Amino acid sequence: MIQIALSYKNREYRHFEDSSLAQIAEHTRKLLCALLEDIYDLVSKETGRFLIYLDHHPKIEVEGFSHGLRNQIERTLRGESAYEDDY
Repeated sequence: MIQIALSYKNREYRHFEDSSLAQIAEHTRKLLCALLEDIYDLVSKETGRFLIYLDHHPKIEVEGFSHGLRNQIERTLRGESAYEDDY
């Protein structure tokens, strides 16, 4: 399961009572699942989360996954192959 937390103006949202935030989180989860499709089985077996900053400088932080899987996720998010060897 992909866990998502959104951050905006130094506030972190994990529980989405606001319907617009809930929609953003759900769309984001679907997009991440699609983007990580090749390694989704690995991602779903580990405990971790994605912290997505929605401020002026948007970024995604990956937390809690093993080092190797985190590297695969970060390569995928950059548009690189998830299975490239580390040189």
